[in-house]
Amino acid sequence: MKKFGTMLMTLCFSTLLPMAGCGLEDDISSGKAFLEAFPAEDTLIIETNGLDSQSSGIKAMSQALVGERADLHDLSFYVAHQINHQAQQIFRTVWFITRFAPTVAVEEDGILGEGKDAFAYNARAAWGPFRDDEGKNLEFILQVWRGLDPTDGRRVFAFFAAGRPLGGGEGDWVPFLYGGAKPFDGQAGEILRHGLVEVDCDALRQLDPNEDNVGQVTYAYIRGADYRVVAAVGEGIWADQNQDKVTDTTYFYGHTREDYTVLEFDTQADIETSQGPAPESLHIVTGWLKNGTGRSDAQVEGGDLGTASAQLTECWGIDLQQTYFHLRLDEVSQIEDGNAQSCMVADPIEVPAIDYQALRDLFDLDI
Repeated sequence: MKKFGTMLMTLCFSTLLPMAGCGLEDDISSGKAFLEAFPAEDTLIIETNGLDSQSSGIKAMSQALVGERADLHDLSFYVAHQINHQAQQIFRTVWFITRFAPTVAVEEDGILGEGKDAFAYNARAAWGPFRDDEGKNLEFILQVWRGLDPTDGRRVFAFFAAGRPLGGGEGDWVPFLYGGAKPFDGQAGEILRHGLVEVDCDALRQLDPNEDNVGQVTYAYIRGADYRVVAAVGEGIWADQNQDKVTDTTYFYGHTREDYTVLEFDTQADIETSQGPAPESLHIVTGWLKNGTGRSDAQVEGGDLGTASAQLTECWGIDLQQTYFHLRLDEVSQIEDGNAQSCMVADPIEVPAIDYQALRDLFDLDI
């Protein structure tokens, strides 16, 4: 029995990133035919191009200065690096699994589940069971099924990973990672592939009571011919490192047709310090080019602002120093510094469109 490192126990807030399926060869025995079930690394990793973030902090709205380090850049890149760090851990884990030939790989017909969520397949593969190597007396398995979409005849995939106590029975498997994907082979307009990955952190805690994370995290993604977009949704996850309350959160990120990397997220920070210590809620959309030049736009509400709202725009150059700053209160200009022409684009950047709920409904299979 091969050993399986317990990096899978670090899934949340994370996703599954194995080696991308290459080509369309229907190679059942080697497992290549099943790798299309998973998103490629560059679909779900946020491009930071080696740029760093100095901290996760942000100064007061009235203290931003052109020529200083750009605050919204650092905050956005802090979030991006956190997402990437955990995602890359899972990439290494699943790469380890799928570099081996499957334990089982066959062409056969069958049905998973019942009713509207049933999945009809024509081939299946399994890697494992793999034993953990940290003395937790657990073993894991990764299973993939391939079928055909009855509406258009294209390939569609479903998968899950599960764990159980070492030597347990078939009824003891606890699934903690689910997903599906549908490649289009360039035959459906601009969409090349879409899919879903869901991680159940509560199931991981059932397997290992020492697991820190809680809740569920779901990643829906679309890979287009010249863009990609991900919606990452956490439900009932820890709100912060104190682990004393849970929250729901959503990140949107990807790469636009205009060659911008873009990240959209919500956070809280006390940036109206003149009125008190209450944190404000920020909705931030940040975009940047490969050379580091970027722009952030933030909508600020709540906290010490009361019923008012503030709008922030910050631009920076390749040295990550702020080149333009504009603060508006209820859309009325308050502070403007620097040159608006220095911004890489004149208007706020938008994340490519994605219908998270539609993809979740499509790939929320009963497996």
